[in-house]
Amino acid sequence: MRKPRSDSKLMSLPEEQQAQLADWLLSNIPYHKAKELVEKEFGVTTSLGALSAFWDDVCSLKLITRMHQAAATADEIAEAARARPGQFDTATIAALKQKAFELAISPHAAPKDVKALYMLLTKNRDQELKADQLKLDRERFEFSAAKAALAQLPELRHIAGDKSLDGDAKLLAVRKALFGATPE
Repeated sequence: MRKPRSDSKLMSLPEEQQAQLADWLLSNIPYHKAKELVEKEFGVTTSLGALSAFWDDVCSLKLITRMHQAAATADEIAEAARARPGQFDTATIAALKQKAFELAISPHAAPKDVKALYMLLTKNRDQELKADQLKLDRERFEFSAAKAALAQLPELRHIAGDKSLDGDAKLLAVRKALFGATPE
């Protein structure tokens, strides 16, 4: 009686075991480790050649499917980002970063798709930096305004107690006392 070929053993595994083996291989486990896992977990002896054939028959198709899904998702995200720039939350940006990474390592990714995603990520980062700068500028302004108010406290008390000034006139007088004349 002939011994069954080791690659047919792998293709004869139950569907869930084939899926597990594919997941192992797609997670970059080396063939020699996968061979050990197949023997330990499934009780099946195999060869490195059989694992290579399994990769070609099963894993490569799954990998291509994953890449197409990643590219489609990336295209959808990129289109949404173009339609509504600046309206992405943290989770969306994290997903965008993940898809950009997946496309970047994919040998079949279209360079224009990778570039589009990285441009969106760069634009998002620029917006974050501008928001941080705006926050810092505001904090500096508030500190300077508080410092100026403290220095002008006696004059501000006088303006606040002046009954001849209405609300708007008091605000203009306080503004002038703190920041000087309005630039022309």
